[in-house]
Parts: sequence; structure tokens; C-alpha cells
Amino acid sequence: MSRLDWSGRVHFLVATACVLVCWNYWLPTFLVTFCPSSATYYGYNSADFNIFYTAGANWLAHTNPYLSTYPGLFVYPPSLLPLYGAFALFRPDTAALLWMATYFAVFAATSILAALTLQGERRALFASILPLLFFTSFPLLIMMELGQSDLLVASLSILSLVLLRMNRKHLSPLFLSIAVLMKGAPVFLLIYFVLYRRDFRYLINFLIFMLLIVGLSALIVPLSWYSYFLTDVVPSLSVVQMEPMNQSIIRYVAMVGLGDASSLVSIAGAALFAFFSFVIGRRLSTGRDEPLQNNAIFLLNVLVMLLLGPRSWPATYVWVIIPLALFLSSILTENVRLVYLAFLGLGTILLSSTLVQFFLVQAVSQMNHLQLTELPLLIIGNTIMVVSVTLLLVRINAVKIVDARSR
Repeated sequence: MSRLDWSGRVHFLVATACVLVCWNYWLPTFLVTFCPSSATYYGYNSADFNIFYTAGANWLAHTNPYLSTYPGLFVYPPSLLPLYGAFALFRPDTAALLWMATYFAVFAATSILAALTLQGERRALFASILPLLFFTSFPLLIMMELGQSDLLVASLSILSLVLLRMNRKHLSPLFLSIAVLMKGAPVFLLIYFVLYRRDFRYLINFLIFMLLIVGLSALIVPLSWYSYFLTDVVPSLSVVQMEPMNQSIIRYVAMVGLGDASSLVSIAGAALFAFFSFVIGRRLSTGRDEPLQNNAIFLLNVLVMLLLGPRSWPATYVWVIIPLALFLSSILTENVRLVYLAFLGLGTILLSSTLVQFFLVQAVSQMNHLQLTELPLLIIGNTIMVVSVTLLLVRINAVKIVDARSR
């Protein structure tokens, strides 16, 4: 039997860590919290899953889901109501399992295809980093418990990136349009696909697919529901949620009395990032830094989207799992400074960590209520990663020690 080289030993240790995390954390959590015999079975009886399930049942009953049992809670575009209706054909507990199987299947397919776009050491690193980020992601557990759609939406959006790299240029905007019609936030990724890449044909294809899907769904979804969504629901989506669980920096803009200007801050931040991406795109070359730069700007697009959104709940941070794995698999093949890697490591840990609210409540209550329970770890991790990735894109020589090694 041949001995493992240094990289092989690292991959073995990472795989071992994933197994230990799965055995000691995920499996007990699933058996105790999510098993069918438990009253808090995954998704079933949770508010978020019931919103999708009830909306689908309302569509089957020809009842407006925006004015149904959960008024004001179904805030998603009506185009994909037939999808939710398909799940509503089953009992709630069965539908919950099918919902979980669906978003995990799409995530797995996206991950496998993403690995196929990589070569050599980068693929090996990606195959080790991705499971580690997956099994240590507290936002993912929160998303599972709520039965939210964030992992499905994120996987479809990232699948559009992967298909583009596989030269499936027409399929890519199709999947992005589906993701946008499930949850509008992915439209922010057009900054990467259109402005950074200078591909305005992509925007045209995206709009064509959007109109096509909406047009087809309008055959079975009443047009009055579209009207209600545009006039009554969309304006409410710009309202900043003030709960401590909101891991968006816009919440703090509203907290200092600038609530009316919070939307302007989001728009200004998005415009600034769009301009930055457009300028960085001009430096795109065919050199060996190109994969690193592409992964960096896509990750930055996702991070800024979460940072500037009016409501970025902990579960929403499952968005970073695959983009962060792609970026780390690229940067770790470069000879970068140790201090820079330390900052990336800190940001990665915070982006995957539990919120302070969940594990320091008792300690804080014994420390004269120091309000540490509202420490926004996800925002801190996001900010660290935004600064680190921006530094890489602006001054790559400040990050590297020497030129990139050949791979």
C-alpha cells in the first residue's frame, strides 16, 4: 500500500473531521429534533414550511395565497405556486420529507457539477472543503428546522454559474430565472453575470426566460395574484426587519434612526458594488489568476447581497457554502501570506457558526446582562470576508508572497 502524501493526509483528516461532526452533532440532532416520532419533526409544524405548503394547497383550491390562513406571510412570487401545489398533494409529514429531499438533491447535483469544472489539486481541495463547510454550517441546521427554501434557491443560482463554466450558456440564465422567481434576491447576481463578465446577451436571455416562465404560469395562476404581489407584497419586502436575528447591516442603519433611508443605502451599496465589479471585469485576463478572480468576485457578490439585504436571516447564510468552497479551493493553491489566510479562516468560522443568542444566553444572564446575546457573528464574518476578498481583487500582490504556483 502506498503512503499518502502531505495533501492526501490533509484530505484524510478533513474527511475524518466531517465524519466526527456528522456522528456527534448531525445524527443526534436529526434523531432528537427531526425524526418522524418527534413533535418538532423537520419542517412539519414549522412556520416557514407551512407557508409554502399552505400556499400550494390554496393554489389547488383556487384561493389567493396572499390572503389565506397566513396573511402577510407568503411573500414570494406566484409563478412557482404549482411547484408548492405539487407538495401539497401529499400529507404534511410526507411533503416535508420530499421538500428536504428536493433541496438536498439539487445541492448535491450542483456540488458534483461544480467539482467537475475544477481540475487537479483544486478539485481535491473542493471535495474536502465543501463537506466540512456543509457539516459545520449552523445556518443549514436552522434552515432545515424552519423548512425554508434558501438552500434550493442558492443551489439553483449557483447551478447557473456552474452551467456557464460548462459552456451551457442558454441553460445558465434559465436556472437563474427560476431562482429569482422563487425568491427575488438572486437577481442581485446579475452584477456578476452581466456587468462583471460584460455579457449583456446573458441579460437578454434571462429576461426572455423570466417572461416565458411567467407567461406559462399565468395560464394556471390568476393574473390578479400577480397584480396583488406587485402592488401589495413587493413594497413590503423593502421594509427592514429589526429583529436581532436579522444578519444584515441595513438593520443597524435603521436602528440609528435612518430607517427611511435604509432602502437608499441598500441601493447605493449595490450600485457601488456594481461599479466595482464592472471595473474589476476590465482586468479579466486569460492568465492563471482568472479562476481565482472569478471565484472571488462571485463569492463577493453573494456576501454583499446578504450584507445589504433588508432581511438576511441566519438560514439565508447557507448561500455561502458552495461559493466559499470554490474560493478557498482556489486561494489555497496560491502562495499567499499566512496573515491573510488567518483572516479568511476567521471569516469562514464566523460564517458557519451558531449565533451568540443560542449558546451564551445563560452566561450573559449571569454577567449583568451585557447584551452579548445580540453580537452579530454572521455580519462580522461577512464583513471580514468582504474586506479580505476585496483586498485580493484590488491588490493581489499584497496578498501573495510570490507569483501563483503552476497547477
